[in-house]
Amino acid sequence: MKTVEDVMTTDVVVCEPDEEISVVARRLREEDVSGAPVVDEGRVVGVVSEADILDLLDAKQEDTNIWLPSPFEAIELPLRAFPWREWAEKHGLIEETLRDVGETPVRKLMSKKPRTVPPSTPLDEAAGVMVRTGYNRLPVVDEDDRLLGIVTRGDVLDGMSGGRS
Repeated sequence: MKTVEDVMTTDVVVCEPDEEISVVARRLREEDVSGAPVVDEGRVVGVVSEADILDLLDAKQEDTNIWLPSPFEAIELPLRAFPWREWAEKHGLIEETLRDVGETPVRKLMSKKPRTVPPSTPLDEAAGVMVRTGYNRLPVVDEDDRLLGIVTRGDVLDGMSGGRS
C-alpha cells in the first residue's frame, strides 16, 4: 500500500510566524498554493490558508462596515475604481483596513496545533483525516515535528488512482 511519503511534495512553500499576511498572501498566489505550513526553526507550528486570510479580512470588514474586493487584491492593490473612494479615503478607512490586515503577523491567524502525519501514514488514512477534518493539506513531519513535506488532497487522489508511484 502506498504511503504519504510516496506522494508528498518535498519542495514546500512555507512561512514563518512573524511574517506579515500581505507577504504570505502574495507568496501563496505566486506559488499557486492555497495554504502553507508555518515553520519556526524547521518545526511545524501551524498552518495558514487562503480561508484564514479571507476570515481575517471578513472580520475586519465587519468592524469597519465597508466592503472590499478579494483579500489578495485588497492587500496588494490600491482601491481606485469605487465611487465611495473619496469618502472612504477622507475618513482613512481603506488605508487603515488594508494596513491592519496586511500587517497582521501570521502567528495571529494560523491554525495552531496543526494536524500532521508521519511519512509512513497509509494514503487511505491520510484521506480519512482530510475528509473528517476538512483540511486540504497535511504537513508531513518527522518525530521531532520537523517538516519533511506536504501532502494535499490532489496528491492523495493521484496516489490512490495510480497517478504517482
